[in-house]
Amino acid sequence: MTTMTLACGLLCTQQPAVEKPAPILTTDQAALQRANQRIKTLEDEVETLKSTKAKKPTKHIVKRKKAPAKLAQTYEVTAYTNDVESTGKNPGHPDYGVTASGARTKTGHTIACPPSIAFGTLLNIEGIGVRTCEDRGGAITEGHIDLYVAGVSEARSFGRQRLKAEIITK
Repeated sequence: MTTMTLACGLLCTQQPAVEKPAPILTTDQAALQRANQRIKTLEDEVETLKSTKAKKPTKHIVKRKKAPAKLAQTYEVTAYTNDVESTGKNPGHPDYGVTASGARTKTGHTIACPPSIAFGTLLNIEGIGVRTCEDRGGAITEGHIDLYVAGVSEARSFGRQRLKAEIITK
């Protein structure tokens, strides 16, 4: 080997870098460092949200409005009682007088409605007044409402009537 090769070999040899030990932080300093990193992250998130919000066109924001009440429509209205003639239940039955919604039947309040009308919906029935949908029935199909009355004779005398009814709340 020539002197030049030896000199180049000695000068060009890489020596392992001496690593400086990480500074020792106190508990408070470490907590402060973590807090500063979190603040920086949050600031970045805020900036991202601001820039995203500014890009959204405001003309596309649509406020949802309550659906307007349905117009009055004509229903076939009949009457029913809690008795076996209407419900198949005798006074000793545990569900006697209990509606499909779980409420108890009330004269001047309860009606049975088709499944398209939600429980709790108020209907203003022509000549009858406001009643609450709380019950269902096997014979209660679309366009049919069953009005709860206290006695069988009252239900029979009511018969079948075609009346207008308007949904006033849902």
